[in-house]
Amino acid sequence: MKNIAIYEGDSYKQFYPFTLNHGSFEIRIGSRTLLDSFIDSKVNLILIVRDSIKNVVAERYPEATINPGKVPNIFEKIYLDKEINNISLFNYVGCHEQLLNYSYMNGVADPSAIMINKSNILISNSAKVSAGTILDASEGAIIIDDNALVDIGALVRGPIYIGKNSIINPGSKLTDVTIGPYCKIGGEVEHTTFHGYSNKQHDGYLGHSYIGEWVNLGANTNNSDLKNNYSNIRVNIGSEEIDAGMFAGCLIGDYTKTGISTMINTGTYIGLGCNVFGAGFQNKHIPNFSWGMNDEKTDFNKFIETLKIVKGRRSKGVTPSELKLIKNIYKNKI
Repeated sequence: MKNIAIYEGDSYKQFYPFTLNHGSFEIRIGSRTLLDSFIDSKVNLILIVRDSIKNVVAERYPEATINPGKVPNIFEKIYLDKEINNISLFNYVGCHEQLLNYSYMNGVADPSAIMINKSNILISNSAKVSAGTILDASEGAIIIDDNALVDIGALVRGPIYIGKNSIINPGSKLTDVTIGPYCKIGGEVEHTTFHGYSNKQHDGYLGHSYIGEWVNLGANTNNSDLKNNYSNIRVNIGSEEIDAGMFAGCLIGDYTKTGISTMINTGTYIGLGCNVFGAGFQNKHIPNFSWGMNDEKTDFNKFIETLKIVKGRRSKGVTPSELKLIKNIYKNKI
């Protein structure tokens, strides 16, 4: 059995808003996180993280040791600052998936479904692919994981990973998308990652974006991912500005919601716990817990009440450690 210690270091600062409440090793790449990519089998695992998130990380990874006083010399040490330097969440949008480790999947689609490059399509035995769907794997693998549903008439163009218990709504159009567990996705989505437990159920375009957990995008929410003059897009992340290239949509932190017909500009940063609504294009940098467009802040107690309802619908709760972390972020202690 391997012994591995992963040091987060300052790498988390590159990946706001997602890493406000996650370790940088939790970033999703297709079906796997960065942590999964470093660990291919059972290991003795040590995680070295910021004190502010150590308790929630310990809850997520009970098999790991978090922030011990000393790391034994027998442990292989991985420093994320060196592994993932000078990149951002925009490097992880879309699907980066291989067919490796999925040979056990041999489910079938509805007989009326059209499958292009079928050898590059893997469907779980417990997944359902409904009538009239088109699965096009000519440009990359399509992997549909356990208990996922691709509903009537959806167009799915690889590379695509559809996570466990996620639902693709009727008539959806997906290209190069990673969808984590328990998501509900509709409309047109391309080159985008949904981390998990997030919803974009209705029509509207989303592209070149990274969406955290427990996010809900209202009907006809649309984002721009290309400037009219085709110039590179600058994005403010925390206290730094990065060059995200020609294509960059939005970064959306956990627990954020958008109202119907919300318009999101190129290279938009939306923090954790926001309620985004209002006419016209939204601001390109929206701080944590913003409410609307008038520099108002979400009421904390009402936010927690709603969060308990949202998580309760997935048989989840708000743990004391999570509540404490959210409160610290709300008070700008992080």
